[in-house]
Amino acid sequence: MEYDKWRSLPAMFFDQAARLGTKPFLWAKRDRVYRPLSWAQVAREVRQMALGLKRIGIGRGERVGLMSENRPEWIIADLAIMSAGAITVPAYVTHTVEDYRHALANSGARAVIVSKPVLSARVLAAANQLGTVDSIIAIEPAVGPASTLNVISWDAIMGRGGGPAREIEEVIAAIEPDDVACLIHTSGTTGTPKGL
Repeated sequence: MEYDKWRSLPAMFFDQAARLGTKPFLWAKRDRVYRPLSWAQVAREVRQMALGLKRIGIGRGERVGLMSENRPEWIIADLAIMSAGAITVPAYVTHTVEDYRHALANSGARAVIVSKPVLSARVLAAANQLGTVDSIIAIEPAVGPASTLNVISWDAIMGRGGGPAREIEEVIAAIEPDDVACLIHTSGTTGTPKGL
């Protein structure tokens, strides 16, 4: 593969998706059976999520937390965050409220994508302590303390992702090879987690 021909990970992903189309890209267990998601299907969902993020005000260089176990939505969210020109801030699913609060505050995250209810309870508790997080996007129904945060379901944010594909293509074309794609924090086993 000639990696030099792509300026960014989203550019590489969408180019591959156009080439591989209906071939399986991700697999998800639904009703006890693993089912494939094609490159084309995932590309549509990444584009929708990226546009949805833009509709809630996420733009170039902004940080979006990603708190989820390994599942197709994690990949879709990560690629969508980058495709919106933003920076992914992943965090361990084993983090405490304080760990999440630190990662979100340290990174300046404006939004968070979270998967399971047990995680959303900790993420909401952490985000409620900050003034920087505006929106929580819940893959599964969110639970947690009442707040002034804008809690949006995965389906609702995808529904906001209508619009011309060129809108995201323009953002991807503007991504520079040296732009930050991901801000990873250490596990914090020897002290406060540090963003790298």
